[in-house]
Amino acid sequence: RNVHGERSRGNMLAQRMVAASAACTRTAAQRSMVSAFALVRVPSANRQAPFSGRAMSTGKVFLVCSNPIGESFSNAIADSVENGLTKGGKEVRRINLYQMPNEIGGGQFEPLLSFQERKEYFNENEQTVLKADPHVKYIVQSLRWCDSVVLVYPTWWFNIPAILKGFFDRCFIPGVGFRYDPVAQKRDTGLKNIEKVGTVTTYGFTEEEVTKAGDAGRVMIAGALPMLFSPTCKVEWNALYGMQGAQPKEVRTKFLADIEATYSKW
Repeated sequence: RNVHGERSRGNMLAQRMVAASAACTRTAAQRSMVSAFALVRVPSANRQAPFSGRAMSTGKVFLVCSNPIGESFSNAIADSVENGLTKGGKEVRRINLYQMPNEIGGGQFEPLLSFQERKEYFNENEQTVLKADPHVKYIVQSLRWCDSVVLVYPTWWFNIPAILKGFFDRCFIPGVGFRYDPVAQKRDTGLKNIEKVGTVTTYGFTEEEVTKAGDAGRVMIAGALPMLFSPTCKVEWNALYGMQGAQPKEVRTKFLADIEATYSKW
């Protein structure tokens, strides 16, 4: 009986140790879960910040708006895009090139490619601008972070705003947007992580007039950007035409609602 009694007490001790270990594991796991959620900030829909979004995201989207007027229709579009993406569970980083986030210096993005930048243009990943300009540094980091890019801008003179052109000139440089082998004389994709491009723009003219003029912005974005991204990259285009005419308010209101619905399923 003593032998059986010792075995019984031994078994009970072993069971208690297992139970205690499991409790500690659960406690540690719970602490990790609380810590993880504590690090996530959920911003308001209209707040511009370097890092924004929600936990449990199913994608990372870099949203770039290009309009200097805060109450512009372009910024209202950007709000609708962000609201839709957030509802769809996406993590969003949003900037307006005319008013960069305060966390990286604020102010306007400088669109002009400088003399020094052009001299160093092909020094892949060693260009001074990648280290010296906080705006460029942040944009490049965001391009490498995301899997989708959304561009929101007004079409001026049938093309993209100059500041958005500077965004491409200064940030999609060799080593970032593409890599070039001077010996083989071949270019390779630099941002294969980006699998989708969304564009939402407005036109003063009708679709027929814009098409007749060439729609240079659309040609460049839809034709050139995919060559820098994933081989399977897709481009989605949404546009509102005829804004210089007597356009009913209901048309614009419906467009904003449609955009939010579209990006909630993106």
